[in-house]
Amino acid sequence: MKKTILSISICISLLLSACGGGSSQTQGEVAIIDLETAFQNPQELSLTELGEKMTYIALETTDESLVKLGSSSKMIVTEQYIFVGETGAPLLAFDRGTGKFLRKIGSVGQGPGEYSGSTDVEVDAEAKRIYFIASPTQYHCYDFEGKFLNTITLPEDNFMMGGSYFIDNKAYAYCNIANEATTCRAYAYQLPEGICTDSLVLSERVAKKQKAVMPLSGTETYGGRFFMWEYEDGTWTAGNRVNSTYQSMNGKLYHKDVFCDTLFQMKGLHREAPIAAFHLGSYGGYGRYETTGGMEGKYVLPRVLFNGEHIYFTLFTGLYDIQGLIRKIKGEGIRPSIGIYNLRTGEVKVQKEKMYLQHPDEGMPKACIYTLSTDGHWVAVYQAEKLVEARENIPAEKQPEWMKNLKEDDNPVILMIK
Repeated sequence: MKKTILSISICISLLLSACGGGSSQTQGEVAIIDLETAFQNPQELSLTELGEKMTYIALETTDESLVKLGSSSKMIVTEQYIFVGETGAPLLAFDRGTGKFLRKIGSVGQGPGEYSGSTDVEVDAEAKRIYFIASPTQYHCYDFEGKFLNTITLPEDNFMMGGSYFIDNKAYAYCNIANEATTCRAYAYQLPEGICTDSLVLSERVAKKQKAVMPLSGTETYGGRFFMWEYEDGTWTAGNRVNSTYQSMNGKLYHKDVFCDTLFQMKGLHREAPIAAFHLGSYGGYGRYETTGGMEGKYVLPRVLFNGEHIYFTLFTGLYDIQGLIRKIKGEGIRPSIGIYNLRTGEVKVQKEKMYLQHPDEGMPKACIYTLSTDGHWVAVYQAEKLVEARENIPAEKQPEWMKNLKEDDNPVILMIK
Protein backbone atom coordinates (compact mmCIF):
# COMPACT_ATOMS: atom_id res chain seq x y z
CA MET A 1 0.00 0.00 0.00
CA LYS A 2 1.57 3.22 -1.14
CA LYS A 3 1.53 6.11 1.26
CA THR A 4 2.41 9.76 0.88
CA ILE A 5 3.67 11.54 3.94
CA LEU A 6 2.24 14.94 3.13
CA SER A 7 -0.47 14.97 0.51
CA ILE A 8 -1.80 18.48 0.85
CA SER A 9 -5.39 19.60 0.46
CA ILE A 10 -4.92 23.23 1.43
CA CYS A 11 -2.73 23.85 4.43
CA ILE A 12 -2.90 27.15 6.28
CA SER A 13 -3.75 28.26 9.77
CA LEU A 14 -3.62 30.92 12.47
CA LEU A 15 -2.81 34.56 11.67
CA LEU A 16 -0.35 36.40 13.85
CA SER A 17 0.34 40.12 13.63
CA ALA A 18 3.90 41.46 13.82
CA CYS A 19 5.55 43.24 16.72
CA GLY A 20 8.47 45.60 16.95
CA GLY A 21 11.95 44.54 17.92
CA GLY A 22 15.53 44.28 16.84
CA SER A 23 17.86 41.37 16.25
CA SER A 24 17.30 38.03 17.95
CA GLN A 25 17.94 38.92 21.56
CA THR A 26 16.35 38.94 24.98
CA GLN A 27 14.43 41.97 26.20
CA GLY A 28 14.03 41.23 29.88
CA GLU A 29 12.85 37.62 29.83
CA VAL A 30 11.32 37.82 26.35
CA ALA A 31 13.24 36.41 23.39
CA ILE A 32 12.87 38.64 20.33
CA ILE A 33 13.06 36.50 17.18
CA ASP A 34 14.30 38.65 14.29
CA LEU A 35 12.74 37.08 11.21
CA GLU A 36 13.32 40.12 9.02
CA THR A 37 17.09 39.64 9.18
CA ALA A 38 16.86 35.84 8.99
CA PHE A 39 14.80 36.05 5.79
CA GLN A 40 17.59 37.99 4.13
CA ASN A 41 20.01 35.13 4.85
CA PRO A 42 18.06 31.87 4.30
CA GLN A 43 19.87 28.55 4.57
CA GLU A 44 19.41 24.78 4.37
CA LEU A 45 18.47 23.39 7.78
CA SER A 46 19.30 20.03 9.34
CA LEU A 47 17.47 17.91 11.90
CA THR A 48 20.50 18.41 14.14
CA GLU A 49 19.36 22.01 14.65
CA LEU A 50 16.68 20.52 16.94
CA GLY A 51 18.74 17.89 18.71
CA GLU A 52 21.51 15.30 18.43
CA LYS A 53 19.76 12.24 19.87
CA MET A 54 17.62 10.40 17.29
CA THR A 55 15.43 7.41 18.08
CA TYR A 56 13.55 5.39 15.47
CA ILE A 57 10.26 3.63 16.23
CA ALA A 58 8.95 1.29 13.52
CA LEU A 59 5.17 1.02 14.00
CA GLU A 60 4.10 -2.62 13.95
CA THR A 61 2.21 -3.61 10.81
CA THR A 62 -0.81 -5.88 11.22
CA ASP A 63 -4.16 -6.16 9.46
CA GLU A 64 -5.71 -4.13 12.30
CA SER A 65 -2.98 -1.53 12.62
CA LEU A 66 -2.43 -0.21 9.08
CA VAL A 67 -2.15 3.56 9.20
CA LYS A 68 -1.60 6.47 6.84
CA LEU A 69 -0.03 9.66 8.11
CA GLY A 70 -1.01 12.38 5.68
CA SER A 71 -3.43 15.21 5.08
CA SER A 72 -6.40 13.61 6.84
CA SER A 73 -4.61 12.05 9.80
CA LYS A 74 -3.53 13.08 13.27
CA MET A 75 -0.80 11.84 15.59
CA ILE A 76 -0.38 12.48 19.31
CA VAL A 77 2.76 11.22 21.08
CA THR A 78 2.86 10.91 24.89
CA GLU A 79 5.58 9.45 27.13
CA GLN A 80 4.20 5.91 26.69
CA TYR A 81 1.98 5.91 23.61
CA ILE A 82 1.72 6.93 19.99
CA PHE A 83 -1.89 7.57 18.98
CA VAL A 84 -2.74 7.72 15.27
CA GLY A 85 -6.14 8.84 14.00
CA GLU A 86 -7.70 8.89 10.55
CA THR A 87 -10.96 10.15 9.07
CA GLY A 88 -13.75 7.63 9.60
CA ALA A 89 -11.47 5.15 11.41
CA PRO A 90 -10.86 4.23 15.06
CA LEU A 91 -7.95 5.73 16.96
CA LEU A 92 -4.99 3.32 17.10
CA ALA A 93 -2.60 3.06 20.05
CA PHE A 94 1.04 1.95 19.69
CA ASP A 95 3.71 1.50 22.35
CA ARG A 96 6.15 4.39 22.09
CA GLY A 97 9.14 2.35 23.20
CA THR A 98 8.74 -0.58 20.81
CA GLY A 99 6.21 0.52 18.17
CA LYS A 100 4.07 -2.54 19.03
CA PHE A 101 0.39 -2.18 18.15
CA LEU A 102 -1.63 -2.24 21.37
CA ARG A 103 -5.29 -1.61 20.68
CA LYS A 104 -8.07 0.32 19.02
CA ILE A 105 -9.64 3.02 21.19
CA GLY A 106 -13.43 2.82 21.07
CA SER A 107 -15.26 2.50 17.77
CA VAL A 108 -16.65 4.54 14.91
CA GLY A 109 -20.44 4.85 14.70
CA GLN A 110 -23.51 6.69 15.91
CA GLY A 111 -24.14 4.75 19.12
CA PRO A 112 -23.49 5.78 22.73
CA GLY A 113 -19.85 6.68 23.19
CA GLU A 114 -19.01 6.14 19.51
CA TYR A 115 -17.41 8.80 17.33
CA SER A 116 -17.37 9.67 13.63
CA GLY A 117 -13.60 9.57 13.18
CA SER A 118 -10.35 9.90 15.10
CA THR A 119 -8.90 13.11 13.68
CA ASP A 120 -11.13 15.24 15.93
CA VAL A 121 -9.38 14.02 19.06
CA GLU A 122 -7.34 15.51 21.89
CA VAL A 123 -5.33 13.77 24.60
CA ASP A 124 -4.80 14.82 28.21
CA ALA A 125 -1.40 13.26 28.91
CA GLU A 126 -1.46 14.28 32.57
CA ALA A 127 -4.87 12.77 33.39
CA LYS A 128 -4.44 9.95 30.82
CA ARG A 129 -7.69 10.74 29.08
CA ILE A 130 -8.69 10.78 25.39
CA TYR A 131 -11.44 13.13 24.16
CA PHE A 132 -13.32 12.63 20.90
CA ILE A 133 -15.50 15.43 19.53
CA ALA A 134 -19.11 14.23 19.40
CA SER A 135 -20.73 17.59 18.64
CA PRO A 136 -19.84 21.30 18.93
CA THR A 137 -20.39 21.08 22.69
CA GLN A 138 -19.88 17.39 23.53
CA TYR A 139 -16.83 15.19 23.99
CA HIS A 140 -16.67 11.43 24.53
CA CYS A 141 -14.02 10.57 27.11
CA TYR A 142 -11.95 7.34 27.14
CA ASP A 143 -9.01 6.24 29.23
CA PHE A 144 -5.68 5.15 27.70
CA GLU A 145 -6.74 1.50 27.96
CA GLY A 146 -9.63 2.17 25.57
CA LYS A 147 -12.44 2.11 28.15
CA PHE A 148 -15.31 4.55 27.54
CA LEU A 149 -15.77 6.72 30.64
CA ASN A 150 -18.40 9.36 30.00
CA THR A 151 -19.72 12.12 27.73
CA ILE A 152 -18.91 15.69 28.74
CA THR A 153 -21.21 18.51 27.66
CA LEU A 154 -19.66 21.98 27.61
CA PRO A 155 -21.98 24.96 27.93
CA GLU A 156 -20.49 27.27 25.33
CA ASP A 157 -21.78 26.93 21.74
CA ASN A 158 -18.56 28.43 20.42
CA PHE A 159 -16.24 25.88 22.03
CA MET A 160 -15.50 24.08 18.79
CA MET A 161 -14.85 27.27 16.85
CA GLY A 162 -11.32 27.47 18.18
CA GLY A 163 -8.46 25.29 19.31
CA SER A 164 -9.06 23.11 22.34
CA TYR A 165 -6.59 21.52 24.72
CA PHE A 166 -6.90 19.18 27.69
CA ILE A 167 -4.38 19.10 30.53
CA ASP A 168 -4.58 18.07 34.18
CA ASN A 169 -8.31 17.24 33.85
CA LYS A 170 -9.20 20.69 32.55
CA ALA A 171 -10.35 21.72 29.09
CA TYR A 172 -9.06 24.91 27.52
CA ALA A 173 -10.76 26.46 24.51
CA TYR A 174 -9.80 29.42 22.37
CA CYS A 175 -12.69 30.73 20.27
CA ASN A 176 -10.78 32.61 17.61
CA ILE A 177 -13.26 33.12 14.77
CA ALA A 178 -14.95 36.47 15.22
CA ASN A 179 -18.07 37.42 13.26
CA GLU A 180 -21.45 38.96 14.03
CA ALA A 181 -22.29 36.18 16.46
CA THR A 182 -19.02 35.58 18.30
CA THR A 183 -16.19 37.24 20.12
CA CYS A 184 -12.71 35.87 20.61
CA ARG A 185 -12.60 34.39 24.08
CA ALA A 186 -10.57 31.89 26.04
CA TYR A 187 -12.34 29.44 28.34
CA ALA A 188 -11.27 26.99 31.03
CA TYR A 189 -13.57 24.13 32.01
CA GLN A 190 -13.31 21.97 35.10
CA LEU A 191 -13.81 18.36 34.06
CA PRO A 192 -15.62 16.00 34.14
CA GLU A 193 -18.55 18.28 34.97
CA GLY A 194 -17.77 20.72 32.19
CA ILE A 195 -18.23 23.76 34.43
CA CYS A 196 -16.70 26.96 33.06
CA THR A 197 -14.22 28.15 35.70
CA ASP A 198 -12.74 31.17 33.95
CA SER A 199 -13.23 33.30 30.85
CA LEU A 200 -11.11 35.94 29.20
CA VAL A 201 -12.28 38.35 26.52
CA LEU A 202 -9.57 38.60 23.87
CA SER A 203 -11.16 40.91 21.31
CA GLU A 204 -14.26 43.00 20.78
CA ARG A 205 -17.34 41.91 18.89
CA VAL A 206 -17.18 42.90 15.23
CA ALA A 207 -20.13 43.58 12.96
CA LYS A 208 -19.03 42.69 9.44
CA LYS A 209 -21.38 41.04 6.98
CA GLN A 210 -19.99 37.84 5.52
CA LYS A 211 -19.77 37.40 1.78
CA ALA A 212 -18.11 33.98 1.59
CA VAL A 213 -16.78 31.30 3.92
CA MET A 214 -13.91 29.10 2.74
CA PRO A 215 -13.44 25.86 4.74
CA LEU A 216 -9.90 24.67 4.07
CA SER A 217 -8.09 21.62 5.41
CA GLY A 218 -4.61 20.23 5.54
CA THR A 219 -2.15 18.07 7.38
CA GLU A 220 -1.30 18.67 11.01
CA THR A 221 2.26 19.42 9.91
CA TYR A 222 1.17 22.71 8.39
CA GLY A 223 -1.36 23.82 10.94
CA GLY A 224 -4.60 21.85 10.66
CA ARG A 225 -8.09 22.78 9.53
CA PHE A 226 -8.84 26.36 8.85
CA PHE A 227 -11.58 28.79 7.81
CA MET A 228 -11.31 32.00 5.81
CA TRP A 229 -13.99 34.69 5.74
CA GLU A 230 -14.47 37.29 3.03
CA TYR A 231 -16.61 40.31 3.95
CA GLU A 232 -18.65 42.61 1.76
CA ASP A 233 -16.24 45.48 2.33
CA GLY A 234 -13.47 43.46 0.62
CA THR A 235 -11.56 42.49 3.74
CA TRP A 236 -10.64 39.02 4.95
CA THR A 237 -10.15 37.28 8.27
CA ALA A 238 -9.38 33.74 9.29
CA GLY A 239 -9.57 31.25 12.13
CA ASN A 240 -8.34 27.80 13.04
CA ARG A 241 -10.46 24.93 14.31
CA VAL A 242 -8.14 22.05 15.06
CA ASN A 243 -4.52 23.09 15.53
CA SER A 244 -4.76 24.62 18.94
CA THR A 245 -3.41 27.93 20.05
CA TYR A 246 -2.63 26.04 23.23
CA GLN A 247 0.26 23.62 23.63
CA SER A 248 0.92 21.36 26.62
CA MET A 249 4.39 20.02 27.29
CA ASN A 250 5.84 18.39 30.40
CA GLY A 251 2.74 19.27 32.38
CA LYS A 252 2.85 22.98 31.53
CA LEU A 253 0.50 24.90 29.28
CA TYR A 254 1.59 27.47 26.70
CA HIS A 255 -0.57 29.84 24.72
CA LYS A 256 -0.17 31.76 21.47
CA ASP A 257 -2.79 34.42 20.64
CA VAL A 258 -4.31 34.10 17.19
CA PHE A 259 -3.58 37.68 16.18
CA CYS A 260 -0.53 38.16 18.37
CA ASP A 261 3.01 37.04 17.67
CA THR A 262 3.96 36.32 21.28
CA LEU A 263 4.19 32.92 22.98
CA PHE A 264 3.16 32.86 26.65
CA GLN A 265 3.39 30.44 29.53
CA MET A 266 -0.04 30.04 31.14
CA LYS A 267 -1.39 29.63 34.64
CA GLY A 268 -5.09 28.96 34.30
CA LEU A 269 -6.19 31.53 31.77
CA HIS A 270 -3.68 34.07 32.96
CA ARG A 271 -0.67 34.64 30.75
CA GLU A 272 1.97 34.25 33.40
CA ALA A 273 5.06 35.21 31.41
CA PRO A 274 5.88 36.02 27.78
CA ILE A 275 8.52 33.67 26.37
CA ALA A 276 9.22 34.86 22.84
CA ALA A 277 7.97 37.38 20.29
CA PHE A 278 8.51 37.42 16.52
CA HIS A 279 9.77 40.51 14.73
CA LEU A 280 8.78 40.31 11.06
CA GLY A 281 9.50 43.92 10.13
CA SER A 282 8.74 44.56 6.46
CA TYR A 283 7.55 40.96 6.07
CA GLY A 284 4.65 41.48 8.47
CA GLY A 285 2.77 44.30 10.15
CA TYR A 286 -0.75 43.66 8.80
CA GLY A 287 -3.92 43.88 10.87
CA ARG A 288 -6.64 41.41 11.71
CA TYR A 289 -8.88 42.52 8.85
CA GLU A 290 -6.93 43.17 5.68
CA THR A 291 -7.49 43.60 1.96
CA THR A 292 -5.88 41.29 -0.58
CA GLY A 293 -3.51 44.06 -1.64
CA GLY A 294 -2.52 44.70 1.94
CA MET A 295 -1.34 41.11 2.28
CA GLU A 296 0.94 41.19 -0.76
CA GLY A 297 4.33 39.79 0.23
CA LYS A 298 3.35 39.48 3.89
CA TYR A 299 3.96 36.39 6.03
CA VAL A 300 1.86 34.76 8.73
CA LEU A 301 2.98 32.12 11.21
CA PRO A 302 0.47 29.28 11.17
CA ARG A 303 2.37 27.07 13.57
CA VAL A 304 4.65 27.67 16.54
CA LEU A 305 5.95 24.69 18.56
CA PHE A 306 8.08 25.09 21.70
CA ASN A 307 9.95 22.41 23.69
CA GLY A 308 11.83 24.58 26.16
CA GLU A 309 15.03 24.59 24.08
CA HIS A 310 13.92 25.46 20.54
CA ILE A 311 11.00 27.14 18.83
CA TYR A 312 10.00 25.62 15.49
CA PHE A 313 7.66 27.61 13.24
CA THR A 314 6.16 27.66 9.74
CA LEU A 315 5.40 30.69 7.57
CA PHE A 316 3.08 31.29 4.61
CA THR A 317 2.51 34.08 2.12
CA GLY A 318 -0.47 34.93 -0.08
CA LEU A 319 -3.14 33.58 2.24
CA TYR A 320 -5.70 36.29 1.50
CA ASP A 321 -5.69 35.94 -2.27
CA ILE A 322 -7.95 32.91 -2.78
CA GLN A 323 -7.59 32.79 -6.56
CA GLY A 324 -3.84 33.16 -6.33
CA LEU A 325 -3.73 30.43 -3.70
CA ILE A 326 -5.70 28.09 -5.95
CA ARG A 327 -3.35 28.82 -8.85
CA LYS A 328 -0.37 28.10 -6.63
CA ILE A 329 -1.83 24.78 -5.49
CA LYS A 330 -2.58 23.68 -9.06
CA GLY A 331 0.83 24.81 -10.23
CA GLU A 332 3.81 24.62 -7.92
CA GLY A 333 1.87 23.65 -4.82
CA ILE A 334 2.08 25.24 -1.40
CA ARG A 335 5.67 25.67 -0.28
CA PRO A 336 5.80 27.13 3.20
CA SER A 337 8.98 28.35 4.81
CA ILE A 338 10.18 27.07 8.18
CA GLY A 339 12.40 28.41 10.90
CA ILE A 340 14.14 27.34 14.10
CA TYR A 341 15.02 29.56 17.05
CA ASN A 342 17.58 28.35 19.60
CA LEU A 343 16.72 29.79 23.00
CA ARG A 344 20.19 29.06 24.38
CA THR A 345 22.20 30.81 21.67
CA GLY A 346 19.58 33.32 20.49
CA GLU A 347 20.18 32.26 16.88
CA VAL A 348 17.30 32.12 14.41
CA LYS A 349 17.53 30.31 11.05
CA VAL A 350 15.01 30.29 8.21
CA GLN A 351 14.68 27.88 5.28
CA LYS A 352 12.62 29.43 2.50
CA GLU A 353 9.88 27.50 0.66
CA LYS A 354 11.08 24.09 1.88
CA MET A 355 9.57 22.02 4.70
CA TYR A 356 12.05 19.13 4.75
CA LEU A 357 15.17 19.11 6.95
CA GLN A 358 18.44 17.44 6.01
CA HIS A 359 19.31 14.20 7.81
CA PRO A 360 22.87 14.05 9.21
CA ASP A 361 23.38 10.40 8.19
CA GLU A 362 24.45 9.75 4.61
CA GLY A 363 21.76 8.13 2.51
CA MET A 364 18.87 8.87 4.87
CA PRO A 365 16.00 10.90 3.34
CA LYS A 366 15.09 14.38 4.45
CA ALA A 367 12.33 14.66 7.04
CA CYS A 368 9.77 17.20 8.14
CA ILE A 369 8.57 17.89 11.68
CA TYR A 370 5.14 16.35 12.11
CA THR A 371 4.38 17.23 15.71
CA LEU A 372 5.86 17.64 19.20
CA SER A 373 5.44 14.97 21.88
CA THR A 374 3.92 15.88 25.22
CA ASP A 375 7.36 15.50 26.84
CA GLY A 376 9.20 17.75 24.40
CA HIS A 377 10.58 15.43 21.67
CA TRP A 378 10.35 16.52 18.04
CA VAL A 379 8.50 13.96 15.95
CA ALA A 380 9.13 13.26 12.26
CA VAL A 381 7.57 10.57 10.05
CA TYR A 382 9.18 8.37 7.42
CA GLN A 383 7.00 6.36 5.06
CA ALA A 384 8.30 2.79 4.72
CA GLU A 385 8.60 2.98 0.93
CA LYS A 386 10.94 5.98 1.20
CA LEU A 387 13.20 4.13 3.62
CA VAL A 388 13.22 0.99 1.47
CA GLU A 389 14.31 3.13 -1.46
CA ALA A 390 17.00 4.85 0.63
CA ARG A 391 18.24 1.49 1.95
CA GLU A 392 19.83 0.76 -1.42
CA ASN A 393 22.34 3.57 -0.81
CA ILE A 394 23.17 2.70 2.81
CA PRO A 395 25.83 0.04 3.55
CA ALA A 396 24.29 -3.06 5.18
CA GLU A 397 26.55 -2.77 8.24
CA LYS A 398 25.14 0.69 8.94
CA GLN A 399 21.51 -0.37 8.69
CA PRO A 400 19.60 -1.04 11.93
CA GLU A 401 17.61 -4.29 12.10
CA TRP A 402 14.26 -2.57 11.66
CA MET A 403 15.46 -1.07 8.37
CA LYS A 404 16.82 -4.37 7.05
CA ASN A 405 13.44 -6.04 7.54
CA LEU A 406 11.29 -3.15 6.32
CA LYS A 407 8.83 -3.67 3.45
CA GLU A 408 7.32 -0.98 1.23
CA ASP A 409 3.80 -1.55 2.52
CA ASP A 410 4.75 -1.50 6.21
CA ASN A 411 3.56 1.16 8.60
CA PRO A 412 5.55 4.41 8.90
CA VAL A 413 8.66 4.75 11.01
CA ILE A 414 8.62 7.48 13.64
CA LEU A 415 11.76 9.51 14.31
CA MET A 416 12.07 11.14 17.74
CA ILE A 417 14.58 13.97 18.16
CA LYS A 418 15.79 15.58 21.37
